[in-house]
Amino acid sequence: MVEIKFLGGCRQIGGSAVEIQSSDGKSVLCDFGIYMEKKHPKFPKTPSAKDLKYVVLSHCHADHSCGLPLLYGGRATPETIMTPVTKDLTALLIDDTLRISKDLLPFEREEMRRFLKNTRMLNYDHEISHKNTKLTLLDAGHIPGSACILLEIDGKRILYTGDMNQTKTQLVMENFINNSHDLPPIDYLLIESTYALETHPPREETEKDFINEVKNVLENDGIVLCPAFGVARSQEILLVLNKYGINSNITIDGMARKSSRIIRDHPESVRDYDLFLSSLQKSKLISFNRRKREERMQALNRPGVIIAPSGMLKGGIVVLYLEHLYDDENAGIFVVSYQIEDSPGRILLDTGHFNSRSLEKNLKVEGRIRQFNFSSHSDRPLLMEFINSLDFTDDAKIFCMHGEENSCNEFAAFIEEEYKIQAFSPKVGDAFT
Repeated sequence: MVEIKFLGGCRQIGGSAVEIQSSDGKSVLCDFGIYMEKKHPKFPKTPSAKDLKYVVLSHCHADHSCGLPLLYGGRATPETIMTPVTKDLTALLIDDTLRISKDLLPFEREEMRRFLKNTRMLNYDHEISHKNTKLTLLDAGHIPGSACILLEIDGKRILYTGDMNQTKTQLVMENFINNSHDLPPIDYLLIESTYALETHPPREETEKDFINEVKNVLENDGIVLCPAFGVARSQEILLVLNKYGINSNITIDGMARKSSRIIRDHPESVRDYDLFLSSLQKSKLISFNRRKREERMQALNRPGVIIAPSGMLKGGIVVLYLEHLYDDENAGIFVVSYQIEDSPGRILLDTGHFNSRSLEKNLKVEGRIRQFNFSSHSDRPLLMEFINSLDFTDDAKIFCMHGEENSCNEFAAFIEEEYKIQAFSPKVGDAFT
């Protein structure tokens, strides 16, 4: 008997966590992240660490990974499985979470060290097998190191997609489904639903629109500020700029500096390593020493592009840049990351204003404000293509998660009607046997 317990990441984006329990009472936990939209860190329901056989991490993003140290507070030390670059990027993100929210977290650096000490790195398409459990990581095409998790427990095959993408980007290849994988029939599919109700514009169209806007700003001696997620989106934007020949006066700041160096040290994790290296060499990574203030002022006093986290303008060094550029009519504030409701980035897009805590006033941004869809998630057509590419057993079930409530609900209803497969939009706390 296999039981699937939904501990988080249901009918919303954030706090992804699914526990899959076998007949012997032991479990495999897929992801354990934090909820991103909360002012104070909030975590999924906590499994019993002593019953965990494996914890498997799909990728490093905080909504999937940054709760993991919470599992290492007692004597139990479950083994955590992930790809090599995911381990290094996850350490960076958890360290940053501890630095920012130390007094609000139910764990400390000791739990982080125990988590990392009990991590086993696994490359794509390699299998781990123990008694009644087999697991394989498959390239998810989302960010460097991201994985779909294929589990076989008590003879049942479960595919947990995590975040995935079938669109080839400048940074990574598309997910495994387009690369001649012949999977056996699936009993249970746990699929992300982030963009289950949307269709993305063609990738090349987005790139060209972005580049045209960048050129317009630079030709007027302006500065383009790109608030971008520190892991993957910052590097993607850097590669797009290089692809179209914009490679002078590009500045990278904040977490994007460290994550770029980590990705550089894992050549296997990117689509075109030579392009990645050349793009880094043509850019300026702000120093970590006392010269960083001088270097930031230099970036603000010449036409160019500044790439800096956080992608939703909730904090980070990007806020400093925006506070200097908000009244510059020649500047461009080009948002390239997903914006949740009520985030500063969403408010900026909707109203043209940004509330500056350090300046203690609401700023009207005078420059050009645009959002560009550089999503690293599959949209509705690609999610349908993914389902079409799989074989299912006769009594298969599909669970739609990692999406806003209407996305999960409507996608599940569509799947039942279109594919005649039982589909569910689970709530946190639901369990299916």
